[in-house]
This record gives sequence, C-alpha cells and structure tokens, in this order.
Amino acid sequence: MIRAIGVAVAGACMAAAAPAMAMSAEAAATPSKSEFYRPLILDRSAASTNQSNQALILARPASPNAFGTVALNAGVTFYDARFRRVAAADAKDPMVLRLAAGAANLDPIGKLRMVQQEISEAVHWQHDLDNMGVADFWANAGETLRRGTGDAEDIAIAKMQVLKAAGFDPKDLYISIGRHSTRGAHILLLARTANGFFSLDDREGLQPAAQNSRFTPMMTIGQGMSWIHGRRVGGNPRLASASSAKANAK
Repeated sequence: MIRAIGVAVAGACMAAAAPAMAMSAEAAATPSKSEFYRPLILDRSAASTNQSNQALILARPASPNAFGTVALNAGVTFYDARFRRVAAADAKDPMVLRLAAGAANLDPIGKLRMVQQEISEAVHWQHDLDNMGVADFWANAGETLRRGTGDAEDIAIAKMQVLKAAGFDPKDLYISIGRHSTRGAHILLLARTANGFFSLDDREGLQPAAQNSRFTPMMTIGQGMSWIHGRRVGGNPRLASASSAKANAK
C-alpha cells in the first residue's frame, strides 16, 4: 500500500512535468560561468557576504499546503532553472517598477488586489506558439509587460515580479502548476499572507486558495524549493496524489 501511494504521488509529479518536458524549446541548464552562478543556501542564520561568487542566502519558504492539499518536498525538478531565471530578472525594469509603485504602500492583501487588477488590464492571454513561436517558454516579466500578451505562466510571473518590487516577501510567492477543471493544464500565482494562501488566477481572479475549487495543484515552485501535492485519505496520515484523490471522490 505504501509503495502504491508513493507511485501515485510520483505519477502526479510526472503528469505535471511531462508535457513541458516533451514540448519545451527552452534550455533548462544553469549558466556554468562562476560570475553568473551563486549556489543557494536556505538558512536564515547563515552569514552573508559581499563576494559575488559566494552562496546567496535565502529564507526558507513555508510549505504551500493550499487548495486542500498537502505539499511534499520534491527535491530538484525540471522547472527549478526556469523559476530561478525569471525570479532573478526585472528587478529594475521600468514597467515592473511603474506598476509596483502604486501598490508599494498597501498592506499585503491590498498589494495582491492591486497587482491582480493591473496585470489583468496590462496583459491579455495568448498562447506561446503565437507569442514566441515555440510550444512552451517562461518569459521574463518585463518581456510580457512590453508585449502586452502572454499565457498563464507569463501572467503569473509578471504578477510575482511586480509584487516583489512592491515589497511583497519573495519567499511568500509561488508558481503553482496543475489542472483547471474545465481548461486543462494551468499555472497560477500563489501568495502566502497572514490570512492564509491566496491564488491569483488569470481567469478566476484573486481569491483565497481554499475557495478555488476549479484548480488542482500538482507541483509548486518557490524560492529555492519545489513541492508535489497530495491529499490526505480518510483523515489518516497516508497521502494519495491530488489527481487520483479527486477522481475517487467523484
């Protein structure tokens, strides 16, 4: 039974990753030159340094136990390099900073509400094939804002970067990959606040993650970590994959 549960959880992970692995035209490798690479250390107490080739110290994010699921550490995943690339870009992009300015002095929920509205008005949904000429590509926020079009992950990335520029804690922002009940494969931004997790969806809008019943997460990527999602079965500590648990509930 334990082995079967492990296979089910791994299957959810592979189901989320397989389409992009098969179709993506983007290289996932991290740059090898030392001047472009700094290892990540998730440790609040580690000493910082000014040397560019030393480790970059990051605070460990909380597990994204959202959408009625339990998040399990996934280790190294296919999406990690993509997340690092887009998360490190656009800190000084003029369009990112202009949109962030209006939200900078708001409380966390106010920041989420304003950025959700700003990006919804600034970026219209368009498939990567029409935008970039490739099946799957995670564009930087500045690229998406200048183009004015993007698909689900481009829109989520733009929201993430504008929120960070507005002062939202980077460790509380996540890209969640899963399935929408009517639209199929989907990606959205997940934000952690003192009032719980909120989903910022390009179609469903801003709402507490617990109320977003149409989205089932399979994998979530955050600052230096990745997770796969499962659901508790019958109230006991064993886990089944989110997708299989949902199917069994019908």
